[in-house]
Parts: sequence; C-alpha cells; structure tokens
Amino acid sequence: MSLNRILGTAIGALQVNQTALKVTSQNIANVNTEGYHRRVVSQAPQVTDGRLSGVTIDEIRRISDQYLARESIVSAGAAKSADVTAQFFERVQSAIGALDGGSSLQKRISDVNTALTQLAVEPASRARRSAALISIEGALGAISSMGAQVQGFRQDANTELSAQIKRANALLTEVYDLNTGVKSALLRGDTASGLLDQRDRAVAELSGLMDIQAFEQPDGRLFLSMGDGMQLVSDIYSRLEYEGPLQVNAATSFPAITLQRINPSTEQPIGPSVGFEGRLRSGSMRGLLDMRDGALPDLAEQLGTLAGGLVEGLNAIHGNASAVPAPQTLTGTASGLLATDALNFTGRTSLAVTNAAGELVRRVDIDFDAGTLSSNGGGAVAIGANVGSLISAVNTALGGDGTAVFGADGVLSVSATASGNGVSFVQDASNGSARGGRSLAQVFGLNDLVVSTVRPTGNTGLTASDAHGFTAGGQMGFTLRSPTGAVLTQGNYTVGGSSTADLVSGLNTAMGGFASFSLDANGALVMSSTQNARLEINADTTARGTAGLSISTFFGLGSANAANRAMGLTIRDDIAANSSKFALAQADLTASATVGTVVLGPSDNRAAQAMAALAQAPRGWPAGGGLGAQTGSIMEYATQIVALQAQNARAAADDQAFRAGVAAEVQQRKTGIEGVNLDEELAQMIVYQQAYNAAARIMTTVQDMYDTLVSVVR
Repeated sequence: MSLNRILGTAIGALQVNQTALKVTSQNIANVNTEGYHRRVVSQAPQVTDGRLSGVTIDEIRRISDQYLARESIVSAGAAKSADVTAQFFERVQSAIGALDGGSSLQKRISDVNTALTQLAVEPASRARRSAALISIEGALGAISSMGAQVQGFRQDANTELSAQIKRANALLTEVYDLNTGVKSALLRGDTASGLLDQRDRAVAELSGLMDIQAFEQPDGRLFLSMGDGMQLVSDIYSRLEYEGPLQVNAATSFPAITLQRINPSTEQPIGPSVGFEGRLRSGSMRGLLDMRDGALPDLAEQLGTLAGGLVEGLNAIHGNASAVPAPQTLTGTASGLLATDALNFTGRTSLAVTNAAGELVRRVDIDFDAGTLSSNGGGAVAIGANVGSLISAVNTALGGDGTAVFGADGVLSVSATASGNGVSFVQDASNGSARGGRSLAQVFGLNDLVVSTVRPTGNTGLTASDAHGFTAGGQMGFTLRSPTGAVLTQGNYTVGGSSTADLVSGLNTAMGGFASFSLDANGALVMSSTQNARLEINADTTARGTAGLSISTFFGLGSANAANRAMGLTIRDDIAANSSKFALAQADLTASATVGTVVLGPSDNRAAQAMAALAQAPRGWPAGGGLGAQTGSIMEYATQIVALQAQNARAAADDQAFRAGVAAEVQQRKTGIEGVNLDEELAQMIVYQQAYNAAARIMTTVQDMYDTLVSVVR
C-alpha cells in the first residue's frame, strides 16, 4: 500500500471520528432536552477501485422506536383525560362537601330538621321562628350556591376547551409544515434533522389534547388521524372550528365542534365539515367535554331534583297551614292553567275564613270526587268540570265573606272581605285534594313558603285527552346530545293539534327517533332514549293561552329547567321580613266546627311537626342526572348525591394514578431506547477520541516516513 493511500485512510478516519465526536457532544449537550432523540454515527468501510481504503460515515441515525412512540401517544391521551376528570371531580367534591363535612348537603338539611324540631316545641316563639327560617334560608342558599358553582365549573371547562382547540389547530398546522421540511431534509440525506425532534414534540403535545394515530410515510412525512381514522394531517390538514359562548349557565346550548379539511395552498375549506365530539376518545379535550356535557350537567340535575323535592315538600305543608291570625289575602303564582282546563282533581279540601281571634266565619268544603262543594255545612252544589266553573262556585259559596279571582295569567287570588279576617286552606286528613300529585293550594301556589325562579316540578295534571292549551304555530327549538357531547339531532317542534296526546305525538315526530315522550299519571312528560340523550331547549316561543307559560317551562323540559330548580331559592319576602307570617298552624275544621268555633290558635304546631318530619319522610323522586326513579327521604337523596360524587372523585383519582403510571412506564422505556445515557455517551467519546488519536498517529508516522524518504533521496 502506498504512503498516499495510507495517508488518505488516516485523513478519512480523522474526519469520521471528528464527526462522531461532534454528534456525541451534541447528545451530551441535550441530555436534559425534552423530546430529544439521541443520534448514532453508523460507520462503513470505504472501498476504492475494489480495495479497502479506510472508513466512512454511512449515516447519522436518529434513534426512534415506532412501537413505543405509538404507545406513548395513546398513553399520554388517556393520562391527560384522566387528569382533567380527577381535577374537576376534586373541585366538585369541595363544592358540595364530604359525607361528614360541616357544610355538606345532608348537614344543611339536618340543620333545618333540628331547627324545625325545636320550633315544634315552641311554635309561638319568635326566636324559634326566626332561627328556623334562617336555617331554611341557609339550606336553600347553599343549594343555590352549589348549583351556581356547577355552572361555573362548566364555564371553566368550556374556556379551557376553547383554548385547547386553538392550540390543537396550531399544532396541526405545525406538523404539516414540519412534514415539508423533513421531506426535504431526507431528500438531502439528512436523516438526523432536528426537524424530526420538533415534529415529535408537537405530536406529543397534540396527543395530550386529543386521541391521534401517527403513520410514517416512505418520504419521511408523518400522517396523523383520529382513533376512528378521520384524517388530521396528510397531503392536507384539518382545522377544528368552534365558537363557544363566553358566559355559561344551565340554559347554554353549546355549538358543535367540527373538523374542517383545509387546502394548504389556499387555506380554503375542502368539502363539508364533520362532527368532532363523537369521534374524540381521549386527551384533555375529551375530559373537558365529559365534564362540561356529562358529569357536571348530571350533578346540576341532581341538585335541581333535590331542590325541587325540598321546595315541593315545604310548600305542600305550608299551603296546608296558616299563620295566626290568617292572612287576609293569599295570592298564588303563575300556575299555567286556564279557566277552560279540566279540573282533574281528586279528593277533598276546605277553605276557611277566620277572624283575628281564630274564630270560624265561613267554611267551604270541596269534594272533587263528588264534583260538589258545600258552604257552612249546607247542601251540595256542583262545581262544574273546569277551573273557571270551580272558581265561580267558590265565589258563590263564600258569599260576602270572601272572593276568589282567577286571572287570565293563571294566577289565583283568594281574599277575605272584612278587615281583620283571613283565609286558609286545609286538606282532608284521609283523602286530600290532588291534581298531578299536588294539593289545590300547591297547584296554584297559594301560601308558598319558598319562592323559586322555575316551577319545582313538571307535574301538570293533564291527561292525554285534555286540550293542551298551547297557541298553534308556536315553536320550541331543541338539541339532543349524546353522552359524549355529540349533537344527535337539532330541530323544532311546532304546536299543532288540540289534545295533549297530539302534543306528545308531535314532539315524538320532531325527535326523529332519537328520543320519545310519554305522559305519566301526574301529567309529566317523561323522555326516554336508547342513546341516553340529553335534551337542551334552545328557544321556546310557545305559550299556553293567556297564562303564557311555554311548553318547556310548564312541563319542565330540558336539562336547564331541571338544573335551574336549584337556583335562586328564597323564603317568600313577607315571611322573611316578618316571622309571624310563618304558617305553623292548621284550621281545625272538624265536622262539628261551625261559625264562631275557634279553629286557629298560636300554640298549634302541626305544620311545624310536619316540616320537621319532612327530611326523613319517604317520597318519590323522578329519574334525572344519571339517577333512576326511586323512593326515599330528602336526607337519603342528598346523601346519595354526596356519596356518588365522592365515589366519582375516588374512581377518577384511582384512574388518574393508573393512567399516569402507564404513561410514565411507556415514557421511561421510550427514553431508555431513544434518550441520552450520559455514561454511554462518555464511553463512546473516549472510543472516538482514541480512534481519532490513532488516526492522527498514523498521519504522524506517514509524515516521518516521507521525511526519511526525502532525506535518503538527497
């Protein structure tokens, strides 16, 4: 071998080892750089004219494990989704309290029970009355506050979701742009381009936001798709489109998130957009959607159901009671009923007019089963078949001692004529009046203790053959969502027909098979769906005659109505201002009670006792918020809500720990293969330094040989 060839071999070795040292130094410098993949110099023999002539660099290879990369993407998405869920459930548990917490739901109700029990012992005590009212107000305020916090959590989830959608769009565009750079680098033979690391970091961040799959192409580009195969990045890229509301409340109907394919050259849409929520399987966006559209609305409905039961229970007792002396006028709330509505009442109830001393001035006994009433024990008189005829009959029966006025707005007002006289209702002890499971006083909101912003129940008392009463042509817009938040269908129901059966049939047609309604024994509309759909009311211009209540308000349709039952609950203003108006007694209308008999007294505690027993008294609860229809006490239902949220929080924390462990294990194994091991790199550096020194020594030796040859020639 000639000296020139030896020299060439040495120079080649110097260059190869110099490059290897440079790559190793780069690895060491990036030992703590997130997402950095170590580089390895692959050497190969250099052959010239069929003869070995040294060593050369075959390639500088970036170490990457495709299997672990895929698993890292999957595990990161699952871990981020679990993180979001666990964090929100922790916040929820803090809001509603722990099972043994001093401010929890069941503790608030227990405090009310204690205050009412103490009041029952001394019903005439102003201090006891005030304490009981404060306790009730505190419980109502706590439930309302919890309901408001739940909507605040939904707003937080939506705000974060909007931010993450913007970030996801930026990452999708970044991956597409990096694909172009990687393709060009590989065409130049640069297999270790730093663009690959940048792209991997973008993909890793994106996988934490949403579930993706990555497919490496022969030209080096990386195509991305969702778990169901929907393309995100290929020759084109997709963009998420969402314009969410800035403020969120129970009535908010969120617009759908869509995926739109984009032409990179023109940045114009390609074809129609497609739904996104139903395709999303993991990532923090999945967790946010699950909370915003699933777990949080469920909790809001549970709180609304609890509040509705509590309000109904308190008002039913208070409407069947009286302050002492009785108030001169009882003015009801918007009942939604019309004068032409069928009565649909059963059982018996009585209206008493009493003076300031509690003496009976007049009694009107109504027997709905018989369809009659009597005044002061007189003969039976027909009450007719509808609300208007009943009011007319009551007015006649009251004579000059009182009046009953039923307004076109559906509000009933009953008054005593003489100053100092008052009116009160009392149910028959064995067969009280009932329409849709509610007493006459309760149906019309006469002498309610608690005022709420929405109807506490959807029980209307209508039957299928009754006129529905809604003005033809009115429309109710709605959205049906799946448990994942995907829009199943959107549409409008237009009022038509005349009967309630026609209304139910029209609603079922509008639902397009995604849900169906039926009318239960209490006149409530019950929705069922094989897809567990959630109903949102977008707009409602329907009106029930002159009473004005819309379909969604009258029947309590939609998740917002259910949730809003927990909002804005207060004690009636006049009672809150004057505890003597707190109705704790009952008119003692026995068969022997006649005009002049004392039927009301300040020591009567029957209503107080009934309220104290309310927390433990069994009652029926409708299905809602993920809880099935059931029977149990208010205390039991409240405890069930708190226990369920505690269970959810625990399960979410366990899942978070498990998912985090899986993600950490995958990342550790991935780093073990792709990452920089400082000890290994330092060992490699020593090898390359020695190889470099050996090549340099060869050059020195060749130089000495040249010098010797030159001196010999001279």
